[in-house]
Amino acid sequence: MPSFRYLLAKKSLDDNLPQFEETLVGHTQRVCEMADEITSILAPKTYQAAGIDEHDLSLWRIAVRISACLHDSGKANDHFQLMLRKPGFKQGIRHETISLCLIYELSEWLEPLWKRTPPWFKSAIVFSISGHHLKFPDPYEDSRSGADLVVLAGHENFNDLLQFIGDRFGLKDPPELHDQTLSLLRNGPIKRAVKKLRMELDYDFSEKDKILIALAKSTVMVADLAGSAIYQKISDPVAWIQDRLNRVLTTSQLKEVVNQKLKGQAPREFQRLVSESKSRVTIVEAGCGAGKTAAAYLWAANNANQKRLFFCYPTTGTASEGFAGYLRDPDFDAILIHSRSSIDYRLLENMPNPSTEEIQLRQIQLEALDTWPVPAVVCTAHTVLGLLENVRRGIYAFPSLIQSAYVFDEIHSFSDRLFNYLLKFIETFDRVSVLLMTATLPQERKAAIESVCLQKGGLNIIRGPVKRESSKRYLMQLGSPEMAWTAVKQCLKAGGKTLWVVNTVVSAMSIVDQAISESLPVQPYHSRYRYKDRLVRHRSVIDGFKPEMPSLLAVTTQVAEMSLDLSADLLVSEIAPVSSMIQRLGRLNRFEEIPIHIKSAIFIKPKNHLPYSEAELKNAQTWLSVVADNNPKSQSDLAESFVALSSDLLEKDYHDDYCEWLDGLWQTTKGNRSIEEAGYSIEILRKQDADSDSPGELAIPMPIPRHLDWKSWKNIGRYLIAPSATLTYDSFRGAQWKS
Repeated sequence: MPSFRYLLAKKSLDDNLPQFEETLVGHTQRVCEMADEITSILAPKTYQAAGIDEHDLSLWRIAVRISACLHDSGKANDHFQLMLRKPGFKQGIRHETISLCLIYELSEWLEPLWKRTPPWFKSAIVFSISGHHLKFPDPYEDSRSGADLVVLAGHENFNDLLQFIGDRFGLKDPPELHDQTLSLLRNGPIKRAVKKLRMELDYDFSEKDKILIALAKSTVMVADLAGSAIYQKISDPVAWIQDRLNRVLTTSQLKEVVNQKLKGQAPREFQRLVSESKSRVTIVEAGCGAGKTAAAYLWAANNANQKRLFFCYPTTGTASEGFAGYLRDPDFDAILIHSRSSIDYRLLENMPNPSTEEIQLRQIQLEALDTWPVPAVVCTAHTVLGLLENVRRGIYAFPSLIQSAYVFDEIHSFSDRLFNYLLKFIETFDRVSVLLMTATLPQERKAAIESVCLQKGGLNIIRGPVKRESSKRYLMQLGSPEMAWTAVKQCLKAGGKTLWVVNTVVSAMSIVDQAISESLPVQPYHSRYRYKDRLVRHRSVIDGFKPEMPSLLAVTTQVAEMSLDLSADLLVSEIAPVSSMIQRLGRLNRFEEIPIHIKSAIFIKPKNHLPYSEAELKNAQTWLSVVADNNPKSQSDLAESFVALSSDLLEKDYHDDYCEWLDGLWQTTKGNRSIEEAGYSIEILRKQDADSDSPGELAIPMPIPRHLDWKSWKNIGRYLIAPSATLTYDSFRGAQWKS
């Protein structure tokens, strides 16, 4: 066996003269320093968010400190040390498993650390150690590389580590250990030691115990991240942590955001009611264009004072629009976070510049900490709710999440699974302030929220402004394509704007082709564009609907339901789920508080039910039979008829209680479950775009092709490279598979 002068925790440029932070002892000390600072800052915030009492908070802090000391002890093995020194060497076992073996070996010496503590305490330590890379149980467990491994327990540096732990917690002198060779056989001593430890920790934990364990695991992960990254990039890490994690918002700062948006006008009465809501959870149910976002920032002015704010949207497009619309130049740092935010910063003309903090973190490659110094985050809901499935983005944002108030917009558009995670979030963090916004909410979802909030701080439901909501603005009709085309041509001839929304891209392009053949002014907009081209399409439609612009027909798919802030003179729509049709109607006759004229909406039966279910469209037709009666309708009429319909339907079961963050106690992984249902699309790059330095700008979401062997295509990251012969593309029409 080769000898090692130093036991390393990180790869070093010089194995014989590593930096202190690269050694096992040095890295452990740095992680411990970060754990001390982070738990000190977050302890009072954790009480405010999850109601953990002072005694348990004290134990949580100790559990994190112990875990930080022991988390990398298993790196004292020859496989790990060789892996750092020899490119291509494959370790036969992950270091987290060896750490558990060492805990078992040192159990008598470590016993005082958890003696006379509740069962969750030792479990939190063990689970934090085993799970701090989200890769436990060991993925190599059934395919070991090599026959055995040497635990370097006799190494001088390992003794230094034990001495550091003993001094830190007042333990007696550590036992004298020697190097030990362990078999890597599937049912060898490693498997037996880990199994015994698991049996010892096999408790029926309460919900509070699970939260304490999950909090400890997340805190150890972020302390490890900070201990690994910050010391190499920042001169005074402790001061940086203290300053950045203590940054909060004030009432005056958030009110100024609304003042600038309203340009001196007084808030509406319903916005004032929202801002003054005292309930822990508040639902704002108001039609499109009612001013819900301004109301949300007024609510935040009271509920995020001396806290932070996460404003969560359902899609990347709505998140970017919301960020650009309200946080262009606030008197505080704000950040946009989603999978394409860096592209939107570059390509969207209305986007503000990144904050100084964001730029600095990018420059020193610490983007994983981007929420730590920034008190206002605009993001997709997945960023926050992903915490519950151990998504790294959510875990790394944990120090910010635990001290924030939350706004979730457009919750009616959440999938059933994502809505379940929202319920779990509200239930788990039962002291955080949450604002939920929607145009109209199915009765079964409202009942599910009420059920969770019954014992968790109450619920307040606020409807939109009465005059606006009750004003008649829609005349809804069931019609044929021929009837729709006649109405479209009349609207365009009169200089008006028409929005035609269909359920599939194929239908959209068929309508575009017909409009072009008849020389009508038309702009298509759907999802199957290169991302940079989609942004241009979006802008073309928005700009084309400005009052001073000439007549226009915009033909879109479901992308119109949330991301288009426009007001049409005529709406044509294929029949879709009721909530979708109400969203589409929100783009008709939108801007006037009390409309002077009633505007028409024509609904057409699609050729088939896709991409929805037959049941959804059957319910939609039932709803239309009530509201499409040639009598003008208001937003209140739509909502009330929808509530009446959903009350008659079978209730959905929003009780999928399992989540990896809370229930994956012994097991700590990422990737077993998604917070979204499985999709039916892939993201592709055209072959001619594959060499781009910014593939995200050129990626196209496409339906999975049944006739192509797409699983064999090469990839760049998550993007598949589509052979040239498989699809057609242009920036106006978008992409289409060749048959």
